[in-house]
Amino acid sequence: MIEALDVVLFLVLIVAAVLALIVRDLLTAVAMLTAYSLFVSLLFAGVSAVDVSLVEAALGAGITGLLLIAAILATTRHSDPHPDPRRRWVVLPLVGLFLALMLYAATGLPDRGDPEAPAQLGVSQVYITRSLEDTETPNVVTSLLADYRSQDTLGETLVILTAALSAAMVLVRRRDQDDHGEHRSQDHTEGGGAR
Repeated sequence: MIEALDVVLFLVLIVAAVLALIVRDLLTAVAMLTAYSLFVSLLFAGVSAVDVSLVEAALGAGITGLLLIAAILATTRHSDPHPDPRRRWVVLPLVGLFLALMLYAATGLPDRGDPEAPAQLGVSQVYITRSLEDTETPNVVTSLLADYRSQDTLGETLVILTAALSAAMVLVRRRDQDDHGEHRSQDHTEGGGAR
């Protein structure tokens, strides 16, 4: 069952995503992406996925936003002008088609909280009823992430670590290039002055 608040949040997500794509100021784009992550976090909390909601708020809105802001401060704040503004009119119908496809796919989903939904049956019942006995962990979410699905959690952590290291390498490489560029331009002006 879709609630009015879900529809409002979904519309806000679309607006935030479109604004993040069309603004020229990269800092504003990062702010829009951070807002997008916060509203996605609210949607996750609305469907009782509190652990995913907290991760989205911490990583999507927190750490990712900080890394993007650091990248902008280390590089430049404004994007280059697009060579052909007509490309935007090609992207908009594709985004609309994707949105229509996602809405059509959502019509086949079970109602929220339906006890007969596939996600509520099967292995999830085993996790809920036997997690304390199997893992001796009182928190079901912790037992899922750290015991039953520890390899998945390790893989997700490695993905986040790889992304952070990649961002750090890009920032360090950019600073090195800027330093070399300054030395070259100083050498060039000094050489030109000697002539």
